[in-house]
Amino acid sequence: MDFILNEKSLHGQFENVETFLKSLKNNIRCFDIIHKKTENRIYKIVDFHKCYITGDKQICDLKYQPNSDELLRFQIQLTEEIYTKPYWDENVQHDMDEEYMWQNENVTATALAEAVAHKSSLLSFDSDQYRDQVLCIQKGDRDYKVLSIYSPGYLAQNHSKDLSIGRCEELKILYEGTRIDCSLLESKSGQDFLEQHEYELLKKTLDKFVRHESWESIDLDDGLEYKKYHGSGKSDWFTGYPQTIMKFRYSGKQRVFGYRKGDRFRVLYIERDHKISDKG
Repeated sequence: MDFILNEKSLHGQFENVETFLKSLKNNIRCFDIIHKKTENRIYKIVDFHKCYITGDKQICDLKYQPNSDELLRFQIQLTEEIYTKPYWDENVQHDMDEEYMWQNENVTATALAEAVAHKSSLLSFDSDQYRDQVLCIQKGDRDYKVLSIYSPGYLAQNHSKDLSIGRCEELKILYEGTRIDCSLLESKSGQDFLEQHEYELLKKTLDKFVRHESWESIDLDDGLEYKKYHGSGKSDWFTGYPQTIMKFRYSGKQRVFGYRKGDRFRVLYIERDHKISDKG
């Protein structure tokens, strides 16, 4: 699958170099997800290194900046990406004689127009104009929808099948850094046994859990029924866990099990048949 790195999403919008480098965490994660399959490609322009990240600094100026180890790693990974083929402007696919318009701007000869021709999504940097949204690009009397992706979650949400992202990995990506922690999930953790409509319902419920203002409001949500799991003896499915196991509902009989660690809920198992809940 092909993606196109959006040079227009770097327009000098960052206050300083450090802010830009910190914002790269999402971009680098997206690059890593895409490159897990070697046949996937990220196209970009040859002169991407000339894009402005602040009002007076370009990407090519980064090599002169002292940074922490983490920020240096982000910088190195970005540099590797932009200096690695393929370059779409070496073999342009969109019609340069046509006008491609976006928000009353002619975007011919940019990644936006090339994305239309490639039928590809854009990979964008952190910009209000391009962050995780659908761009409507006009060519003549036709409108084209192009995804502009910044976060790994938005990438997984829209391209999990294209990138062969399984449910276990998708849940980890979707809820990374949120109140829901799926890092402990395995293939046997229950998500792969769900029908598609059940899986979609699970994600909607996890989204709801994340959106809650506080743990107090979660406790008061009758729809979630967030409460302690009371298994004991041989019927305790979570024997060996020192933590207090909690559960909440994502459909009439189906539950999510896990425990709270700090401000996050670590998911251990996703139930489909209510057999665990019947015993606790």
